[in-house]
Amino acid sequence: MGDVQSWEELFARYSAAVFGYLHRMSGDRHLAEDLTSETFYRAMRALDGFRGDSSMKTWLLRIARNLYLNRKKRDQRSSSLEDLEEKGIVPAAADADPESRLIQDEESEAVRRALRALPEDDRSILLLCAQEGLPCREIADVLGISVTAAKVRLFRARRRLAGLLDKEGRLPATLAKRGETHEEENDVEL
Repeated sequence: MGDVQSWEELFARYSAAVFGYLHRMSGDRHLAEDLTSETFYRAMRALDGFRGDSSMKTWLLRIARNLYLNRKKRDQRSSSLEDLEEKGIVPAAADADPESRLIQDEESEAVRRALRALPEDDRSILLLCAQEGLPCREIADVLGISVTAAKVRLFRARRRLAGLLDKEGRLPATLAKRGETHEEENDVEL
């Protein structure tokens, strides 16, 4: 996999997922672009160390997450989220009547506020699950924790998000149900 064509294929296949994750975590398109490049550079240099214990996507997301956390520590600045609709976390309002659109806009804003209010670890695990579609096993690999710990953290993050939304009276039924169960599937609707 050391040849240029293989790296181009790897980049083509996974760069959107890596960039999307970094952009949603940082809220900064330029930082996400820089860290995406750095992720693939580091992966290319460390390929000999890739044991194949996880998928290539999981390995790349773990590198990306570590780079993001290191950059954040170095810069000592807090991350901010930009428009979540642009990032695909909250679906944009479909062609609907004005009242439905207003309700959806209000709900989207409530979810944005709730996600911003969550600790970074909670936001990260929710994004890995709901946006990247990773199963708990791969989330555990990305975060460097056990599968059980990933399930517990995901459950708690969902519960915290549900609690924040419930305070605003904006708790979606699917999320309320998720906050009470301990399921493996990742079809959370944020």
